[in-house]
Amino acid sequence: MSTASEATVKNEMNTEASDMDALDTLDSGVEALGGESPMLASEVLAYLQSHPEFFSDYADSLAKLSLPTQKNGNVISMANWQAHVLRDKADQHQARLEQLLVQASHNQKNHDKLFSLISSWLAAVSADELPQMIAEDLRTSFALDAAQVMVWDDQSRTMFYPAGMEWSDSVVVFANSLRTPYCGPCKGFEIERQLASQSPTGRIASLAIVPLWGQRGGRFACIGVLLFGADDAQRFTPDMGTVFLQQIGAMAGSALSRVQAPVR
Repeated sequence: MSTASEATVKNEMNTEASDMDALDTLDSGVEALGGESPMLASEVLAYLQSHPEFFSDYADSLAKLSLPTQKNGNVISMANWQAHVLRDKADQHQARLEQLLVQASHNQKNHDKLFSLISSWLAAVSADELPQMIAEDLRTSFALDAAQVMVWDDQSRTMFYPAGMEWSDSVVVFANSLRTPYCGPCKGFEIERQLASQSPTGRIASLAIVPLWGQRGGRFACIGVLLFGADDAQRFTPDMGTVFLQQIGAMAGSALSRVQAPVR
């Protein structure tokens, strides 16, 4: 055999040995990840992270690796395993996208409903009828068990709506303290009895309180609240988003401040 041929054979043998060493190293790492070797999984991961060229340098060797699947214990190639992982991730992303699309459609429908309601509220001219109109529109449009509007003037300590209701410091003080709508369990306010009477079950397990801000006597003030009640304790919870409730409150407050409530 010529010297050149011998060199070629030696190089091929060295390359093959190097590939085998790499394969053995990765095999040890795979076993470590499976808990079958004293070699630490963290060591394998640290090595691969610090040597990203490993995967391109030993692509052929990696293709020969066989890995057990977690589902049935069958052995598959690393390439198939990677494809399996990518498919799982793709399925997860697809499911998430579908959820977002459903939620976006739901949000659009809610905004369309609200826009339709606002048009009728802005056309109203009666300060006596508008609060009841708002409460009833919201209750029927958004499948609420109960809905109530309270309107007041804090300077004259006058409760405009509901008619005949006495002044309630607790409700007014609480409403003025809100920067975002309150969602959660009932607070023990007197008005909650009226909400419960609207509910089909005669009870309220969760509550949303939305402050209404608008012009009153030439100043911007909290002029009332929207109260939504549900017999489902999970309908209104402290961790739920309140952006849509804030939008409802802003539109209702603007509509109510347009009509000067009569002093009773």
